[in-house]
Amino acid sequence: MLLAIEKRLVGDLTAYERSILWHGAVWFFLVLFSYYVLRPIREQIGSTYGIENLSWLFWATFVVMLVAIPLYSILVGKFHRKVLVPCIYLIFMTCLFAFWLAMNGLPDSSQIWVARAFFVWISVYGLFIVSFFWSIAGDMLSTDQGRRIFGVMSGGGTIGGLVGSQVAGRLVGQFGVANLLLIPAGLLLVALVVYFSMERSFSKLSDSTHKKKDSGKATGGNPFAGFTAVFKSTYLFAICLFGIFLATCGTTVYFQQAEIVNAAFADVEFDESQIENRELLTEKQLEAARAKLQKAASKEASTEYFANINFAVSIVTLLFQCVVVGWLMRKGGLGWTLAMLPIAYVIGITSLALSPSIAVLAVVSVIGRSAEYGISNPAREVLFTAVKREDRYKAKSFIDTVVRRGGDSAIGGVYKSARETLGMAMTTLSWIMIPIAIAWIGLSLFIGRENRKIVAAENAKQSV
Repeated sequence: MLLAIEKRLVGDLTAYERSILWHGAVWFFLVLFSYYVLRPIREQIGSTYGIENLSWLFWATFVVMLVAIPLYSILVGKFHRKVLVPCIYLIFMTCLFAFWLAMNGLPDSSQIWVARAFFVWISVYGLFIVSFFWSIAGDMLSTDQGRRIFGVMSGGGTIGGLVGSQVAGRLVGQFGVANLLLIPAGLLLVALVVYFSMERSFSKLSDSTHKKKDSGKATGGNPFAGFTAVFKSTYLFAICLFGIFLATCGTTVYFQQAEIVNAAFADVEFDESQIENRELLTEKQLEAARAKLQKAASKEASTEYFANINFAVSIVTLLFQCVVVGWLMRKGGLGWTLAMLPIAYVIGITSLALSPSIAVLAVVSVIGRSAEYGISNPAREVLFTAVKREDRYKAKSFIDTVVRRGGDSAIGGVYKSARETLGMAMTTLSWIMIPIAIAWIGLSLFIGRENRKIVAAENAKQSV
């Protein structure tokens, strides 16, 4: 049964390709399961602290990325993949336990700083853990194999996101935000077990037709090679610009989301019977107690809303990954496949400009993020199978994290100034984004053409 489904989705596979596909799908399932348990917490923090603090949180994330990427590049340059993966995962697991202790042990006066630090950490974690996974997968597959396999492999992650969203939505009210952090810590430990099994399969089944068995060795080079490589290659620079366009449109919608959701759940109902000894409280104390309950109710309602959005995104994304993206890459090429995301943003941003309501926002969020995760991301990961290994780790991580978060920070600052200093309406900013998204479509087609040139040149070299 599984083989029949596999053949229908990706065609005939060798034993090697089948092993990498299903190991990768399970591993990515665990990665996104862990992230989607955490993601609603990040969204709730973002919507609670408002535009001003959100802008600074994006800048703080960017600064952390600037420090983290050179350190990561040093590890990539010095350690074999078998050492690198457990080191990175153990660092993330340690951070999760540290935040769990801080949320449970520090006084209420410190929790705002814990929340802000956690927002920054999740922002780093979400981008980095995914980018790192695809760097490993790219080590083990060629461009042609990636076109056939990456969509379905991504589907494993989407199912993980779907499960993680439901776990977060259902358990946050029973166990509280802090205790949710223990779930992804355990999932990362299981992911390490899956990775080591995948590595054993790679060593056992790979041959001369696949990636070399020593492809996991340290890359060497300097820790800033990812930055310099982007400016030496037209291809990598175009991919970098793709990330900037994504940050520009995505961050604008994200900030609009924070405003719309905060307004929608500001006056959510709460249970006054939770106030203890209310007959002994002064009017001022009673108002303070009500305000605290209101804040808690709004926090839980917005967290549940984001969890439900994430669930819907996972369903639509899975459909795109298993049915649409493979067909698009085969029939339309990488260029048009990449262009589906900016096309979705053109439609979505236009809709928000016409009606900036939470109902429209929900639809735009689901379609936009599904197009990103289900269509654009698998195609974009295939792009990196055509570059040398050092660039696959260092340049890719630089683009996925520093460039993406730098773009988020810059656009966040522009959005904040436009809204608060210039007094521009959300709808006006939406109309400004539309021609930017249209230019993004043209860039996508250019990247697809460059990829065809690189792959053709590599194939010609191998045939000589």
